[in-house]
Amino acid sequence: MLSIICHGRYEVLKASVHGVALSVAALCAVYNFAAWVGRRQRHSWINAVLYGALTAWEVHHVQHHLNCRVRVVTIDPPADAERAA
Repeated sequence: MLSIICHGRYEVLKASVHGVALSVAALCAVYNFAAWVGRRQRHSWINAVLYGALTAWEVHHVQHHLNCRVRVVTIDPPADAERAA
């Protein structure tokens, strides 16, 4: 498996990629909503709703990657090492 897709690795990079997708989706949603307001064409409204849903989905992904907690695994020293010290 690619190391980049493992949970907890490169989370800032993953959040950045989803952030770019979020920006594009939000821009498309605003554009289609403005087109619907100006022309009242049904397909513009449908596009605005779909891009709005995609925007919400991408917000969820960005938050998920930024809130990702990385677990640090520590190995306890053997019991014999503690007695010797």
